[in-house]
Order: sequence, then structure tokens, then C-alpha cells
Amino acid sequence: MLFIPERFASWPQADGTRLAQQLRFGLLASVLDGELQFSHLPLLVDVQDERIVRLRGHFARQNPHWQALARDPRATIVFNGPNAYISAQWFSPECEAAPSWNYVVVHVSGKVRLLDTPEETGAIIDELVTVNEAELPRQWQLSNYNPARRARLLPHILGFALDVEKVEHKFKLNQHYADADKLGTVHGLESRGTDAARAIAAYMRASIGQADTLGADVTQHLEK
Repeated sequence: MLFIPERFASWPQADGTRLAQQLRFGLLASVLDGELQFSHLPLLVDVQDERIVRLRGHFARQNPHWQALARDPRATIVFNGPNAYISAQWFSPECEAAPSWNYVVVHVSGKVRLLDTPEETGAIIDELVTVNEAELPRQWQLSNYNPARRARLLPHILGFALDVEKVEHKFKLNQHYADADKLGTVHGLESRGTDAARAIAAYMRASIGQADTLGADVTQHLEK
């Protein structure tokens, strides 16, 4: 179970779905006989009506995790989005908040089905390549790959699907704070210049109820 305080529980479900679709890489966790099992995997995110209904991917057959899932198929896949440290200096002087950490994450739970045929596994591999190549300015073509090499590799891979039973998303973005404090934090994050900080700043801007016209006043307390 993911701990989600009420103040962070109202962020739109569609944003959690989009985050998983954008990341397409997650941590699959399960338990067998009291022992935790983990695998970091590229994933296909199947969506209907803005809801995640299925996740698909593949294991290396040498990875014993799939054998554990054959015995107990219950699993959770965690999509870790951007995260960033929040300095207390970015809040207005009236705000007594302590330093903290903002982050976004999606947990998808269900049961894993192993897809143990070359056709099923091959289809997952092909779709993973197609989806990820689509983001590149120039795509590598599957049709150019050596068929003999593919035939040798495929037996060493095992496809799977996780049929979704529960999706939990947590967007911890200080959305319960006053707009002035959120805006000060946005400016502070943007000043750091890292991709993760900029991403968290962009999410926080979405929770600000008024236009960014207070910048000079709100951030005058920042350390120079």
C-alpha cells in the first residue's frame, strides 16, 4: 500500500497515467516465501479511458524472478518520476514549513501472466522497440535486424503481462500551500537548472491558482 495523505490525494488520475506512459521503465516488486524480489524493466503501458489496464514487458530467462512469479503472481510495478529537494528558504517569511522533498510516483499492482511463446514474447519486443524508437529523430528499423541473430536471442527472453487490479499515484508537490509559497518554490527549483528540479517546478506551476505576476514580491526573501 502506498501512503497518500489526503492533501496529496486529489491530483488527477490522468497525470499519473501519462507519467507511466512517459517513463516506460519501472521496478517490478513481488514477494515469495517472505523474500522480496525486484527487477528493473522497460514496459509497455496499455491504457483505456485514461486508466492503466495492463503492463507488458519481458525478463531474461536467467532472471529467477519470473520463476518466483510463476509460483505467486502478485506484484507491484513502481514508476519513479522526477524528485527534488525543497529548501525552506524558498517559502515566504510567514510560512513556517520545514525543508522537504517533492516527488511524483505511480504504483501499479496486479497479477503477472507469463507469456511463454516466441510469438507473444517477440510481439512485446517489437512493440517496445517501435514505441521507443518513435521518439528519436531517426528510427532504427526492426526489419533490418538479422533474422538469424533474432532467432538465437529470442529463446533467452520471456514475455509477461501484468493485469492491473489497483493503480495508486502520489504527487507530493506542496499543493496544500499558499500560492505565494508554491511560486517561490517554483522559482527556487528553476534556479537549480537540473532536469528533475525543472520537472517538479512544472508540476507545481499546475497547482498555482493565479498567474505568475507575483514573482518579484514572492522571491525577494531568497538568499542571494
